[in-house]
Amino acid sequence: MKGFLRLAGIASLVASMALSGCVVIESSSIGERGATGQSTSATSDGYGILRLTTPIGLTTSANSQLAANCPSGKFSDPQTELAMRDFIVVQYYTVTADAVCQ
Repeated sequence: MKGFLRLAGIASLVASMALSGCVVIESSSIGERGATGQSTSATSDGYGILRLTTPIGLTTSANSQLAANCPSGKFSDPQTELAMRDFIVVQYYTVTADAVCQ
């Protein structure tokens, strides 16, 4: 009985770690601030499966939102950050973009 309880405890610990929902968060960013003016930001997100499929057009969508946020439709010094949350089978991707309106 004692061995069974020990095994059940270890199994539940392993299961809770493996199925915790958010196992890995990966993030990367590109950009450098240099311009002055009105800053704007945009976010786009989507899902992928087993790291085999990724959402298409995240950066394009974020850039379109940046252009729509600027009165002239032009921006400079764009900075993008890609973050991925890994839920074992499904991945959640988020692109955050910041820029300065011209």
